[in-house]
Amino acid sequence: MWMPLEITILLTVYKVLMFSRNNKKIRSVLSWLWLLVPIAVLGHSPSHSSTLMIEGKNGQWTLQVRAALTAFEHVVHEEYTAERYSTPKEFEKLVIALLSRNLSLHIGGKELSLNNPKIKLGHETVVVYQVNPPDDFQTVEVKNIMFQHIYKSKSGLMVLKNGVKSNLFSLDNDNNYIARVKIENDAFVLQKDPKSFAVISEHVLFLIAFLLILLALAFVQGLKPIQSVSAPNQSQVIPK
Repeated sequence: MWMPLEITILLTVYKVLMFSRNNKKIRSVLSWLWLLVPIAVLGHSPSHSSTLMIEGKNGQWTLQVRAALTAFEHVVHEEYTAERYSTPKEFEKLVIALLSRNLSLHIGGKELSLNNPKIKLGHETVVVYQVNPPDDFQTVEVKNIMFQHIYKSKSGLMVLKNGVKSNLFSLDNDNNYIARVKIENDAFVLQKDPKSFAVISEHVLFLIAFLLILLALAFVQGLKPIQSVSAPNQSQVIPK
């Protein structure tokens, strides 16, 4: 089961940071806490990761992927083998190459470029991209299949936008590691996929049509007259 403790704490720290812009000391302490909390809570678990879209100061946005170093190593070794790198820089290049194929961000239906990737290697490894969404965006779609082959892999998704309530969502096998969220009543909520409803409707209509055909056949069969089977005619012997 996904454990939202890490994301919940991060969200709390983020909100306090936003309310403490004028106090440099508090911001400094909380900034360190922001970096240390994930390592203390879930940095050891390769099956749990975080995908965060965060609005920072001056409206600057980043997309962050946080996971245990062992999770990144698992994916790199599975794709390239451990012999493909011998230095941290070479390892980082392989991580970026994999993320470029497995991570995507769509805002308002348009894919955004993930720019200037930076990696901080550690017990919990963090990859940070710069993104430039429009100011008035209403929908966000995030796909992160980077760790999908890790057993029980789940990634907590949050969009942290100033003035909008953030909720925790999950990227997992049930939704193919894709989530679409939208702003509704000043909060991010999960956007239901109309395609899934279309598929469900098609199945329901097919089932109804199938049942109607069966009922029609049964009705027609019931109208047919029952034919009696008579024995072959036998000659009658009239007694004299």
